[in-house]
Amino acid sequence: MEEKKIAVAINLDWPLNRYHELFKGIQDYAAEHTGWLLVWDHFPEQRLKKCMTKPYYDGVIGRIKFEAYDEIKRLNIPVVNTWATNEIKDLTSVLVDFNEVGEIAANHLIKKGFRNFVYIDFRSSGFRQNFYKGFSSVIKPYKCSFRQYLISHRMDSVPSVWNKFNEDFEKWVRDWHFPLAIVTTMSSLGPKIAYRCLENKLRIPEDAAIVSAGNDQAFCEGRFPTISSVDINYHKVGYEAAKLLHMKFKKQQLDKKVYYIKPRGFVPRESTDSYAVKDKDIKAALRYIADNFHNNIQVLDVLDSVEVCRSTLERKFVSQIGHSIFDEINRLRLSSAKRLLIETDLDVKKICRNAGFSNPHHLRRSLLKECGLNPGQFRKLNQ
Repeated sequence: MEEKKIAVAINLDWPLNRYHELFKGIQDYAAEHTGWLLVWDHFPEQRLKKCMTKPYYDGVIGRIKFEAYDEIKRLNIPVVNTWATNEIKDLTSVLVDFNEVGEIAANHLIKKGFRNFVYIDFRSSGFRQNFYKGFSSVIKPYKCSFRQYLISHRMDSVPSVWNKFNEDFEKWVRDWHFPLAIVTTMSSLGPKIAYRCLENKLRIPEDAAIVSAGNDQAFCEGRFPTISSVDINYHKVGYEAAKLLHMKFKKQQLDKKVYYIKPRGFVPRESTDSYAVKDKDIKAALRYIADNFHNNIQVLDVLDSVEVCRSTLERKFVSQIGHSIFDEINRLRLSSAKRLLIETDLDVKKICRNAGFSNPHHLRRSLLKECGLNPGQFRKLNQ
């Protein structure tokens, strides 16, 4: 085991998933594979500046700023960055694949029938462009309306900026076509957007559904309505970053500068618990499927819940939702099974029962088709 002192430059003062999961991932890798002493240090450059030859830290990992990088480079210390907005070009970085985060959010909303979208985000967000690119690529074939509003991150600290956001929101609402879905990359913006909607007499989710990214519990579950979110695997970002730092100590060759970590998946909550379709038959069928997919229902059960023949309902599903009735049932089952594989230690048979699959073979086939992985491989990769 290596006895090395590693600076972890992460802001743990804020009780946010993206910081604490990241740190836990670094800790877990270090505990499993090294003898590192991890030192939480906001400003590692302060200690490194005092070093002439032998550095205080053997390595640095986390949010690497220019000031720290100057000292790291001077002392030739191994470093791995986990900060998406970092502009230092020659750093090895492990980052979230926000392109796929955008795709996941868009796919969920498109399959809910939404075709009008509003994107609200901080102007300074380092994830914004990739999220926007992924989201746009999914909705483009559906000829959707898509409005974008960028706001200042200073809204939380400057009263005049906060007031401007509230006034601007009132103006934006007048131009919107309902029902619509509002998306943002920041969990912290989810409840702010929700309360501006309620203040402007919009029903959530009937008029406006809301989706954030990050799945931070404090913002997504702390109040009504709870906010649906894309769950990001920050633990794996930290784990892989520590692994790369370990490889650097061993003088192993890295095959690229930037490594992207895929998100875990979508977590639905009250803010998207509705379907943006006008057709009463499709709406009734979608609601029945959402309420009963885990009960091993079949397409015939869905047909019994509406007053329309199979051929008509199937045609409506394909034209307005984009896939068949069976595909919608299977989509919800697979989404549920994936969450259970990631978040629990239940065996595959119990997961199949809870998610509505008739047997493990059907779950395996569905996972292989979507992810190219069997249940065991999926769980190992994502837990």
